[in-house]
Amino acid sequence: MRYMPWATAVLVAVWAVSLSGHLQGRTTDEEAVVRAVNEAMARFWEGKGVIPSPPASDGEFLRRLYLDLTGSLPPETVAREFLQDSAPDKRQRVIHQLLESEDYARWWATVWRLWLIGRQTQGRQINLAAMEQWLRERLAANVPYNRWVYELLTATGRNDEVGAVNFFLRYDFRPEELAGKTARLFLGKQIQCAQCHDWMDWTQRDFWGMAAYFARVRARPIREGSRIVAVEVWDALRGEVQMERQGQRTVVSPKFLLTDLSLPEPIADRRQQFALFVTHPQNRSFAQAVVNRYWAYFFGRGLVHPVDDIEPDNPPVLPEVLERLTDDFIANGYDLKRLIRVIVSTRAYQLSCQSAGQQSHSPELFAQAPLRPLLPEQLANAILRATGLEEALERRRMNERNQMQRFLTQRLAQVFGSEQVREGEPFVATLPQALLLMNSPQLQRMLQAVVGSLAQRVTNPEASVEQNIVTLFLRFYSRFPTADERQFFRDQALAALRQIAREGNQPLRNRVAAVGQIYEDIAWALLNSGEFLFNH
Repeated sequence: MRYMPWATAVLVAVWAVSLSGHLQGRTTDEEAVVRAVNEAMARFWEGKGVIPSPPASDGEFLRRLYLDLTGSLPPETVAREFLQDSAPDKRQRVIHQLLESEDYARWWATVWRLWLIGRQTQGRQINLAAMEQWLRERLAANVPYNRWVYELLTATGRNDEVGAVNFFLRYDFRPEELAGKTARLFLGKQIQCAQCHDWMDWTQRDFWGMAAYFARVRARPIREGSRIVAVEVWDALRGEVQMERQGQRTVVSPKFLLTDLSLPEPIADRRQQFALFVTHPQNRSFAQAVVNRYWAYFFGRGLVHPVDDIEPDNPPVLPEVLERLTDDFIANGYDLKRLIRVIVSTRAYQLSCQSAGQQSHSPELFAQAPLRPLLPEQLANAILRATGLEEALERRRMNERNQMQRFLTQRLAQVFGSEQVREGEPFVATLPQALLLMNSPQLQRMLQAVVGSLAQRVTNPEASVEQNIVTLFLRFYSRFPTADERQFFRDQALAALRQIAREGNQPLRNRVAAVGQIYEDIAWALLNSGEFLFNH
């Protein structure tokens, strides 16, 4: 890992002092920000003549929050306790608890890894574990966003030791790929179309001026004998990009596309210079891009849509909300946890997915919780927890547990996932997706691979039929069954039990298995439902 030269370290310190000027007026009352967002949303809905959905039930809220903050379902005991808790502050308490949990850092490291490098990493010597570990450490410690992005963009070293350098491996050290990706992700700008020709506000020279910052990034393999065990990322002393235009190739020097920014002193290292421009205190696009991206994560659509196209001709639907959240994010030191707390505390986030009228609201109104298909990683986590496999696997060896989780995630990603996920796109179920969950031999074998049947893991043989049905609903849906659901499944289970009793000459082992099959059938019905497959 490189260390900042003395001049750069001084520069960063100066910026920290300048930022502290903002922090002296720091807003410590998050409730005031939430109120401001709620008031802006209320005016927006009133102006559109929209009646927003009613508040989400406690079960809806808890399940949504767990999936969004931890990538999995709430444990059955947590769901039961939360639903029975009458304290008025219970929602705020669970928000704070989850943000301080290991599951938050673990899940959001996965989210950021997907945003940074996606899922398709074969053949590139990318160390996913090292990258997620690097991200996890920073998210757990709530390192300011601008600081860890600077570290990411300037990282050097072995990719098994410095996880951040895997970002450069993903794009094969191609300056044009890195320029396009960093502009989309960290600035909300789509400059890649200017690679071959002038496009909108960006010239071809603007694009290659950005690409020139990455022209000297290099890699070399680290070997043990004939085997490559890691890749080291470093910066060469020379290296330029060339722009081809009308058959002529021209060397282009580094130039940041936001030309109104300046550094107080020249920085020789190109990537450090680029990182300082990106995270510059006066570069509002940097903060605005991540605020909009986080909003899109929680609502299925950004205040600006698409999330990587923040331009004057594509204004936000709620400018007041985007500006207030961006102001608060900057004023509070680029605090990602605070940003999440504010967003999930808003009235809009805590609305029901059921509309107040006959028709659903358009997603850009944010007047109704959207139905969001679970990411493959979320779906894998949810299946493991709901079926009791998560607890069973904790007793297995670490490598065996990880292998099973990777297999399930990869299989689901093949069917449910895509490399480029666009927020706000409608979900269309496919036949392979339905068949995978309903009739997948691989999934069936995986679930049966752990000693003990599904029924043994998720039900209590001493409990009544109704109590076991309630437990299954809490595990899969994070709510109690309705009266109709309770009656339906109880009738089905009791009818099956009477049939087993009539076949009393069966061996005890067969009768026990038959009883277990009743609950397994209920569990599979719950797992294959839309309520399980969506975040809502």
